[in-house]
Amino acid sequence: MSPNPLPDPLPSAARERVIELLTRHFASDELTEAQLEARLQDVYAARTTSDLDAIVAGLPSQALGHRMDTSISATFSGQERKLAGLVPSQLTLNARMGYVELDLTDAMFAPGITTIDLHSFMGYVEIRLPEGVRVENHGRALFGYVAVKGLEEDSERVVRITGRAVFGYAEILLPDNEYDDEEEE
Repeated sequence: MSPNPLPDPLPSAARERVIELLTRHFASDELTEAQLEARLQDVYAARTTSDLDAIVAGLPSQALGHRMDTSISATFSGQERKLAGLVPSQLTLNARMGYVELDLTDAMFAPGITTIDLHSFMGYVEIRLPEGVRVENHGRALFGYVAVKGLEEDSERVVRITGRAVFGYAEILLPDNEYDDEEEE
C-alpha cells in the first residue's frame, strides 16, 4: 500500500503568478525557449515559496513592459487599479473625498517587506491581496477605521500597512474574504 501523497503546500495562484512573470520575460526576449521550459519545469516541481523565488531570481525587474506607478491618488474622484507583476517595495495611496481600489491579487511580492502607505480623508481605500502574504497593520484612524479582513498567513512576504484614515476608512482584504462578501449579498 502506497502512502497518500502530501497536499501541495503552494497555492496554485503563486505558481500562476510565476508562470505569468516567466512568460512575460520570454515575450520580452529576456529568456530563451530552453530557459523558459527549464524554469517552467522547476515551477511545477517547486514545493515552497523559496523554491519559486529561486526560479525568478536574477530576472530583470523591468521586463514587465510598463512602468509601475508607486503612487495612486484620487481627489473628488475614484481610481481603480489592478496590478500584475512584481509590486514595488513602496506604494502610496491617497484618497481625498474619493476612493482608491487597488487589486493586487495577480501581483507578485518580493520576499521581505512591501510598505503600502495609505491616506484617506473623507474617502476610502480598498486593497485586495493575493494568497501567500502576511499583513502587518500599522495604519491609524481618526473618526474612521483601518481594517484587515480575512485569514492571516505566515509568510516571508510581508505587506506593511502604514498611514491614516481621517473621517474615512481603509480595508485590506485577504483572499478568503472574497467568498464572505459574496455570501452576504
